[in-house]
Amino acid sequence: MGLATRASKNGKYAQFERLLRARREELQEHLREHRHDVLADPVPDDSYSEASRLQLEDLAIGTMMRERQMLDEIEEALGRISEGLYGTCEDCGDDIPERRLKALPWARLCVRCADRQTVLSN
Repeated sequence: MGLATRASKNGKYAQFERLLRARREELQEHLREHRHDVLADPVPDDSYSEASRLQLEDLAIGTMMRERQMLDEIEEALGRISEGLYGTCEDCGDDIPERRLKALPWARLCVRCADRQTVLSN
């Protein structure tokens, strides 16, 4: 892809870059908050309090893992924007429809390839 084509494609996706950067900031803040929740070590009153604390800690860790994965996807999408590859399916090379990018701004595959990948993994 030529430099002029890459620059015009990057401009076309400026709204998605802003959206991804805002979502990245939000996730980073959530991760900081969850990290504090997990690291807090209150002394439990009784075994029920301890069980409840452990369950909440497990939920926080699960949330952190999902948010970290999404943050990684966002970072990769921002990298594709800077490289001029954003909006192009990594499997077939077709353009990813804008409607899909609005729903899932970090999408790396078009719907057809994502569906095919889902079928193959099941």
